[in-house]
Amino acid sequence: MNKRSKKKIAPIVVAALVVVYLLPIVGGLAAAAGLLGATEGWAAVPFLLTYILVGGAVIVGVLYAMGQRLREIDSGEEEDAKKY
Repeated sequence: MNKRSKKKIAPIVVAALVVVYLLPIVGGLAAAAGLLGATEGWAAVPFLLTYILVGGAVIVGVLYAMGQRLREIDSGEEEDAKKY
């Protein structure tokens, strides 16, 4: 395993942990919104949908940041910064 591939492990693991942590929360909120929408709990559904959107945005943002970090490692920007 070369040096660059070792540096890629941390961003991938952290992103996976965040996604694994948030997916059940977002899924549970979606299930709750569906159940409340099917009954008379319509007042809570907009709040649940807001939390679902925020959770989804966090997941997308973490995956995007991971992709940027992996590109940085591939391009060697990190090694360039160590010179200064």
